[in-house]
Amino acid sequence: MSFRSILGTRLPEWQKANKRLRTTALIFVGLVCLNLLGYAFLLTPSKEKLRDLEGKYADLRKQHTEALLFQKQKQLFAGFRSGIPTQKDMPLLVKELVQKARQWNLSVAGISYDIPRRGNNEITMLTFLLPIEGHYADVKRFIHEIESSDRLVGIQDLKFDSDKGRVKLQMKLVTYIKGE
Repeated sequence: MSFRSILGTRLPEWQKANKRLRTTALIFVGLVCLNLLGYAFLLTPSKEKLRDLEGKYADLRKQHTEALLFQKQKQLFAGFRSGIPTQKDMPLLVKELVQKARQWNLSVAGISYDIPRRGNNEITMLTFLLPIEGHYADVKRFIHEIESSDRLVGIQDLKFDSDKGRVKLQMKLVTYIKGE
């Protein structure tokens, strides 16, 4: 029996139905095997690759966020540095503080400060003594005014004394100045 003779032979009806069933079963088994092979060789490596790429993506997002934060801080620092008074601006700062004190009905005695000599563009901390006298509520408002000011002035030390219903206050203030 040759292959041609097998193909040319007619099968009875019951075997034809079995042949269709076998063909369908073979196609189904072939598709399941193809599906398993696709999962094993295509999908599994893709899952690992996806995990790696998600890790890289998270790292890149973190780096991007840090870069944006750095840029914002750089701009803020540039603004901060440009807002620092120079040695020439110190009398103006003192005058502004005296005006604010007088605005709150406080009397101001002599202010003492000493500007240290530094090199160009160097930032230096400067402390100065501001003695004021007045009613407690006015002194409190003045302190709040200094603390909430846009100026870069901080309160380092406060010494209170009272005399006949008036408060005497020695304020040691701190600011930063930059060289010219």
